[in-house]
Amino acid sequence: MDSIGVEMFRLFAVILVGYNVITFTDALQEVCNAEDFNAQCGRREIIIMKSAYFGRMRLGNCITMDLGYLGCQYSVVGKLDILCSAKTECRMRKIVTKDFEDSSSSNPCPDGLELYLEADYECVKGTLPVAVADLSSTYGNFEYD
Repeated sequence: MDSIGVEMFRLFAVILVGYNVITFTDALQEVCNAEDFNAQCGRREIIIMKSAYFGRMRLGNCITMDLGYLGCQYSVVGKLDILCSAKTECRMRKIVTKDFEDSSSSNPCPDGLELYLEADYECVKGTLPVAVADLSSTYGNFEYD
């Protein structure tokens, strides 16, 4: 999904929930290689992905030493939008680089380096039709509610 499609999906989601946006606690997550990504909202709230990057963004929990190449990253928000937006909960088990190979034609990070996921989402009060969420049925590595 291109960036225009992602933005239109977000606009569509906000229109359907009636502009009643309620941000959950800070939902920025740093998810290391082979760890689970979990996004969860409260009752009668849905996930709206704000951003998602895969790479070596900065030093932190996943990258503890600067071996160079900090800042190499690419956006995977389109994939996480399809998989998680409009749901109350989304889990991606044991993320690895191959989970995002189709999200970018070229990974700017050199082969062999440890990469991680940084994802940010908010919870919006409301619900969306289930048909919108059915777009993600081809990705078997994920669970949805």
